[in-house]
Amino acid sequence: MRVVRHGYFSLGTAALVACGSTVPVEQPAQVRFVLDAPFCSSVLPVQFAIDGITAGNDTFRVHFPPDHTASSAFAVTVGTHVLAARTFGPFVYVWRDTVVTASPGNLATDTLSFYCS
Repeated sequence: MRVVRHGYFSLGTAALVACGSTVPVEQPAQVRFVLDAPFCSSVLPVQFAIDGITAGNDTFRVHFPPDHTASSAFAVTVGTHVLAARTFGPFVYVWRDTVVTASPGNLATDTLSFYCS
């Protein structure tokens, strides 16, 4: 009988230790791209790069329903990153690279200004 109690005590202690762990979980850092084109009505296919590596493509829609001017968030490591963006297709426009510092749990944004004439 004594051995059984000891086994339950050990099992209960292990469960308490596992549940009582306070190891902080670091939130990922993220970046996204936002188009700022207040005087345009256009559909712009854009390619994004992070630290010189293509991260993805998106098609922004400005004043064409449904409006879409922000990319999804991209997970990055904590630290400094170089963000780049360019349109693709028959019309090519390249934005100046932006350097951002990504911190845990925060979303860094690269604002892509675009003016139509």
